[in-house]
Amino acid sequence: MTDFRNTRASTPPAEAGRDAAKTTLATGALVAAFGVASCCALPVALAALGIGSAGLFAIAALVGPYQLQILAGAVICLLGAAVLMWRQRRARACGTAGTRRRPVLDRITQVALVLALGLLVLTFWMEPPL
Repeated sequence: MTDFRNTRASTPPAEAGRDAAKTTLATGALVAAFGVASCCALPVALAALGIGSAGLFAIAALVGPYQLQILAGAVICLLGAAVLMWRQRRARACGTAGTRRRPVLDRITQVALVLALGLLVLTFWMEPPL
């Protein structure tokens, strides 16, 4: 009789927790960087590309008074996700981490981190919030 149980090696709980934390921090960094850039840098950049940015006014009005706090949150989330990604890569290289990789999730996290960093750099290049 055929055994229909899942024969794949499951992801260890610690590895799954690190994947979730890494993805959450990268998403938080991207959302916070978008909020910081929405008042000044993002409308100018979108206008340079020929894209209207009138819808960003509502986000900018909400984020404006808390721009420094959101900037700090974006930097903390960005650094946290980068540290977790570095530690996972180091553990996989040493062979101490689980053998199961999630390349799609890793790539999405990397793209979110690059976009968040790009938005923060664009913000400081156009008009620093400090």
